[in-house]
Amino acid sequence: MTRRTLLGGAAATALRAQGPRQPNLLFVVADAWRGVALPSAGDPNLRAPNLARLAREGVDCRRTYTSYPVCCPSRAAMLTGKFPHAAGITRNHSLLPLAQPTMSAALKQAGYRTGYIGKWHLDGGENPGFVPPDRRRGFDYWAAYNVAHQHYGSVYFRDTPVPIPAPGFEPDHLTDLAVDFLRQPSRQPFYLYLSIVAPHAPLTPPARHATYDPAALRLRDNVPESAAAEARKNLAGYYGLCSAVDECVGRLLAALDERDLARDTIVMFTSDHGESLGSHGVDEIDSPYEEVSRIPLLMRFPGRIRAGTTIDAPVSNVDFAPTLLALCEARAPGGMQGANLSDLLTRSRRPSSGAIYSDGGTYHPDPWRMVVRDHYKLVTDGAVTPTQLYNLRADPYELDNRVAAPSERRNRDELQSLLRRWEARTG
Repeated sequence: MTRRTLLGGAAATALRAQGPRQPNLLFVVADAWRGVALPSAGDPNLRAPNLARLAREGVDCRRTYTSYPVCCPSRAAMLTGKFPHAAGITRNHSLLPLAQPTMSAALKQAGYRTGYIGKWHLDGGENPGFVPPDRRRGFDYWAAYNVAHQHYGSVYFRDTPVPIPAPGFEPDHLTDLAVDFLRQPSRQPFYLYLSIVAPHAPLTPPARHATYDPAALRLRDNVPESAAAEARKNLAGYYGLCSAVDECVGRLLAALDERDLARDTIVMFTSDHGESLGSHGVDEIDSPYEEVSRIPLLMRFPGRIRAGTTIDAPVSNVDFAPTLLALCEARAPGGMQGANLSDLLTRSRRPSSGAIYSDGGTYHPDPWRMVVRDHYKLVTDGAVTPTQLYNLRADPYELDNRVAAPSERRNRDELQSLLRRWEARTG
C-alpha cells in the first residue's frame, strides 16, 4: 500500500498524480463455488449483491474453467501457472514441489508486500497443519493452515506451530484479518490471497444466512426427479454459505473504499472447482460437467478494465498467474504454461488459441481429459478416446451426448487432435 492509506482528499489526489505505480492485488478464492452460481450468470436463487457489484464494476469471465476440478491440483495451477501434472500435483493432500516457481514469489521479488490468509492445501495431508516459513512460496504475512473443512471452531497458524483459535464463523474471522491487512500502512503495493473454505461442505451457514427455503429453490434442468429432494436440501445450505461469503466480499470492498485504494487495486474472485449438487443425479467433484469444471471469475481493476465487461471466450485458471503478473508489471517465471490474457481483459482482444484444457481422475481407474473450444466440449478417457461431446450453446445442461453423431465426426476428431497435442506439449 502507499501513503494513500493514511491520506484523503487533495493529499491522496496529489500522491496519485506522482505517476503510475504497480497495482495492489486482492485475490479471493472460495472453495467449491460453481461458476453457474452467480447473479451475473443468471442464477435464480442466489442473493449476492456484492458479487453482483463486482461484476458491474469490472469484468465477468463467464466461461472460466479449472484445469483440474479438485482442490490441490487446481490451487497449484493458480499459483504456478502450470497444468497440475506439470506442477507435480495430481491429487489432493500433496506437497507442491519446493522447486516450483510461483506467482507469489515473483510478486515478492517485484517489491510486493505479500500475505496469505485461510486454507492453503499445498503442504501434504496434515490437518489443520502448520506450514513453516520456508514452504510458504514468497508469502510473508501468514494467518493460515494447510487443510481443514469446518466453518466453526477452526484454528490457524502464524509463524510458530501454536494454533490460534478463529472464533465464530471462520470466514468472518478471516475477513477481519484481511481487513486488518488492508489497513496496514506501507509504501509497497500489496498482494493478499484470501482463501475461504465456504461454500464447501459441511453446508452449515450462520443463522443470519440460513434463510433459503428448499422448496422455493429452482433446480437446474439436469437434476433428475430422483435427486431433487436431496438437491434442494443441500442447495439451501450451499446458497446460505455463498451469501455469507458475499457479505465478506462486501466488507473487503468497503475497506478498499475507505482507504481510497479501489482505483489502484485488482480485486479478483474465483474458486478452485465447482460442485455437482444433484446435477446429473450425483453429488461429487472431479468431473468434467459444467457444474463442477466451470468456476467463477470476476475481476475489477478500474484503472485498466472497463466496468460491465463480459467475456464469453473460454478461460483456464492456468492463465491466472501469467495474466496477473502482466497486469502487475512483474516478471513471470520461466515455464508457465498458461496464457497472458491481459489484452483480453483490458482491450477485449481474444486469445489466439481459443481452447482450454482440463483433466481429472488421474489416480482413479477412469481418468478423463477435456477440451473446450468455442461452444463445444469434448471429453475423453485417459487414452484420449472420445466419450462425450456437447454443444454447450444448444445444450447448456449437457443432456445430449453427441459423441457418436455422424454429423459431429469432423468436430470430434479436431478436438481429439487438440487434446493429443496438448498432452504432448505439456508433458
